[in-house]
Amino acid sequence: MTKSDRRNIRIDSLRGLACLLLVLQHVVGGDISSGLQLDRSHVLVLFNEVLSYLRMPLFSVLSGFVYARRPFRQDAGGFIAGKARRLLIPMLVVGTAFALLQAAVPGSNSQITDWRMLHILPVAHYWFLESLFIIFMVILALEHVSALATTPRFLTVFAVAAAMFVSEPFPVYFGLAGAAYLFPFVLFGLWCGRFARKAIEDQRVPLQLGVAVLLLAVLQALMLAQALPGIRSLTALAIGCGACLILLSSGMESTWLATVGRRSFAIFLFHSVASAASRIALTKMGLISLSVMVPVGLMAGVALPALAALRLKNVPMWTQWVLGESAPGRTRATSAGIAVATSFVPVLSRQQQRVQKRLQRVRARMLKVEVLQPLASKQGGDTAF
Repeated sequence: MTKSDRRNIRIDSLRGLACLLLVLQHVVGGDISSGLQLDRSHVLVLFNEVLSYLRMPLFSVLSGFVYARRPFRQDAGGFIAGKARRLLIPMLVVGTAFALLQAAVPGSNSQITDWRMLHILPVAHYWFLESLFIIFMVILALEHVSALATTPRFLTVFAVAAAMFVSEPFPVYFGLAGAAYLFPFVLFGLWCGRFARKAIEDQRVPLQLGVAVLLLAVLQALMLAQALPGIRSLTALAIGCGACLILLSSGMESTWLATVGRRSFAIFLFHSVASAASRIALTKMGLISLSVMVPVGLMAGVALPALAALRLKNVPMWTQWVLGESAPGRTRATSAGIAVATSFVPVLSRQQQRVQKRLQRVRARMLKVEVLQPLASKQGGDTAF
């Protein structure tokens, strides 16, 4: 196994962990109006509340870290189109279907009250996709002026992002508030991938110990104060970034988590429907014990979306409109056609030989484009998923 392979497994393992934390959040819920509708003093609700300092920050840090491996280079139009395809189209298609399903299925915890504001006010957890698209557009502009090229410039941008994180200057419309919340975490992941990758990949023990000591000191202070910090506080930002840094540099590899992580986007899109369906079904069967509902909801929220993604892979149109994957390029069909054509060109004369050689050169160029096209498409498609 190469070093690159190990890194991919590590990233996929962290994606899988983030998926489990997200599914658990929607299975349990945060109060009596969501999930299992538990009281806020319940231990599972409190546990979920503590995990809020890691859950979406981890997704965001991974987005920045993965982007750092294949950052924007030149084609702004391609970058924007790729991000729109990967984030906005699934948000519109799946988010709208989710809202309609909530309105139609009895037993749903929440419903859209004003359909005119659909996606202007983000739908459920799909706000993350809308906000992440805004963030990548800002990063595109910052990269264009080289504002993230050096450590001093990067720290200046991060300081501004941290100030917006705390001050909450934007409304919730179009995911703007969410973008202000996620932005410093995405930048931190980008910093880890661009300026600290070697230290992270080498799993330097001093780095992990230093961050661990910092987090323990923060947690000790919180215990003494007997209060959790606000989710938009600098303390929360420090806890989220520190915890993500420890996970990135831990070298954690799990085949099972990596398998979950490779289906992370489908799980993100569909887990809420799957876990809600399991909750409604178990309630109708009278199986309302938490020891049953929590693990079953967790398994349903992971397994059913993964199975749905496998089914969707067989329908190219659905993979484009639902999972945001790129359409198969024409280069493959074109190069195959050229291959067939050249196989029937008889070598009977010098002129025909020249034609055949030209066709072979064109075929070689098309094959080269075919190899390079996926790399180009990934520039605009890579996210935390």
